[in-house]
Amino acid sequence: MQCSIAGLRCHGIRAQSEHSPAVTGQMRDDRHTFHAIASMQALYARETRALASIVSGVYGNYGLFLRPHLAASTPLPEHLLGKMIELAPDANGLLQGAVRCAPDMLPFASESFKLLIAQHVLEQIDEAEGCVAELARVLAPEGVALILGFNPLGTWRPWLATHAAHLHPRSVHKWRLLLAREQVDTLQVRFPGSLWPHANIAQEPGAISTRLARFGSTWLLLARKRRSTLTPLRLRASSRELKLNPTLAPGAHRNCA
Repeated sequence: MQCSIAGLRCHGIRAQSEHSPAVTGQMRDDRHTFHAIASMQALYARETRALASIVSGVYGNYGLFLRPHLAASTPLPEHLLGKMIELAPDANGLLQGAVRCAPDMLPFASESFKLLIAQHVLEQIDEAEGCVAELARVLAPEGVALILGFNPLGTWRPWLATHAAHLHPRSVHKWRLLLAREQVDTLQVRFPGSLWPHANIAQEPGAISTRLARFGSTWLLLARKRRSTLTPLRLRASSRELKLNPTLAPGAHRNCA
């Protein structure tokens, strides 16, 4: 089965397996409650604001935005993309939004998106490595990937341990290696987060001290997909084509009227 989202080619959508383990309502409520906390909403807004200078320079037909949760609805900064497809993980481990699919089986054609944003999504799903491979597959050559994750050694770690048992933070170095394996090169790593969780994070100054930034809540990985290694051969003009396009011989002059 195929579908179309405003001209974007999609493949068959994988639904949840009948044999997947049941998810209790308590787990669903806990996740929703965590992402609705004022400090988390403020952090998401701060991170989204930090993307403005990057997103504004990317143009193309489509972008893909993986939000941390459907409750995290902070609008993206202005961009030059025709349409942004938004998905978010649910309590069953699937991505839902414009389509519903497994993280390691995105129903989009290869090289569809010029911009990919994954905001605290890879640390929530079990198929993180498979999802990275899929993100690299649907990213267009020279497309930009922006990955946001919690710092496993940051000052937020004790707070996250008591409020978000479903998260599995990993270092930015881990994701850098996974992306490199998929021909996506890391260009820069930034630290746009905050040192402590509180509701006024979005109103804090744009950046914290360089020395302390590495111990903040969040890292931002900026990467770009490599160009195709296939180089078209330059064909030589045949003698027949040369006869159809004659030129003056060296030293020849036109008569002036």
